[in-house]
Amino acid sequence: MNSIGLTDADYDDKLREMGNYLWDLEQQADLASAEGRQGLVEEIEAKILGIAKRAHTFLQIPGSHQVLAAFVAGLGYRMTRRWSEATDHFLSVLQLSPMNGEAWLELTWCLAELNRWEECEMAARKSVEIFPNTAASWGNLALAYSKLNKKKEAKEAIRRAIELEPADPRNRVIAEEIGAEKRK
Repeated sequence: MNSIGLTDADYDDKLREMGNYLWDLEQQADLASAEGRQGLVEEIEAKILGIAKRAHTFLQIPGSHQVLAAFVAGLGYRMTRRWSEATDHFLSVLQLSPMNGEAWLELTWCLAELNRWEECEMAARKSVEIFPNTAASWGNLALAYSKLNKKKEAKEAIRRAIELEPADPRNRVIAEEIGAEKRK
């Protein structure tokens, strides 16, 4: 318990609530964007950013909840395209919890947006190690390999991603970009 009477469990509960709200807001923002409602997107993203900043304040309070605080803050920053801040938060998660597969996966997306391809490859390989049956991990690894001109490895990775999730359009786009699949 801290000086204001909250336990790690109290912080965990609040952070989980905040994380769930972030996912809802992200879906609302995606829908508003698809409908061309940019003003609404900006309003929603302002809410997301506020939650990220609040989660960051929880990271400053010692306790086992810090892993979740860093993760939730990272999500909010990633959702608002603040790639460097998101990267820093996911790296904080991984310092505290090195086998957190979700953080490795999120980190790959952030590093890709920053064009930090060697680091992205390393994070994607770790994500694949932890989540060997997750198409997103393999797709991110394929993209990193492709950007590093490792064409053979990229083709193998994207084939595995498509094998795991054949309907994922993102992986089909990556496959076409690296020439792993013939256009239909």
